Amino acid sequence: MKVISLAANPRVLTKTIASKKLRNAGSLPGVVYGNGEPETVELEAKQFEKAVKSTVAKNFLVELDIKGKKSMALVQETQKNPLTNHFIHVDFKRLTKDSVVTAEVPLQPIGTAAGVQLGGVLQTPMHTITLKGKPADIPECIEPDISHLEVGQSILLEELVLPKGIVAIGQAKAQAFAVTTSRMMAKAEEEDAAAAAAAADGEVEGEAATKEGAKEADAAAGEKKKED
Repeated sequence: MKVISLAANPRVLTKTIASKKLRNAGSLPGVVYGNGEPETVELEAKQFEKAVKSTVAKNFLVELDIKGKKSMALVQETQKNPLTNHFIHVDFKRLTKDSVVTAEVPLQPIGTAAGVQLGGVLQTPMHTITLKGKPADIPECIEPDISHLEVGQSILLEELVLPKGIVAIGQAKAQAFAVTTSRMMAKAEEEDAAAAAAAADGEVEGEAATKEGAKEADAAAGEKKKED
């Protein structure tokens, strides 16, 4: 995972009113916790939004520069204003070189499934995946190749290829991707089955009629012999 540099300053005022004033001034309040005492900080809101847009990972690695003191941290959680969609708070987790963290990263499939090309539908039960490992080893996203998937096939969580030292958190047999039958394919299969059944019934009826005709012919021939 790439490291994004962010500059921050210590935050003295921590009450709700003070945080509101910070936001109105274009600053974003935050807190850094873990491996020591929690530290309240403030940083430029635009700088943080730019950092978020530069990565697809929800939890990403940053180098925090707090008044010249640099430290590694992971963006652990963010809060947004539901009306403006702007960030209003951010939590950083302070890291060491030996830290092991969990991070949520997106799943971005590569290719078009073979089953989809035949009319199937790609199902994506998982849009993100939670990974555990050293921050530097966690990728920004996981990109599995789904081009081989036929209708009825799937890729399970345990089948995803991950970097060395990284493990996925979740049920091993959970489906990450699957190709299922579309409504159109299901309807076509039903129509084919109905046509096959009708054809089979026609053949049975034809055979029965042929047998019945043969019996009647035999009976007629027997009657004729008696008359002779």
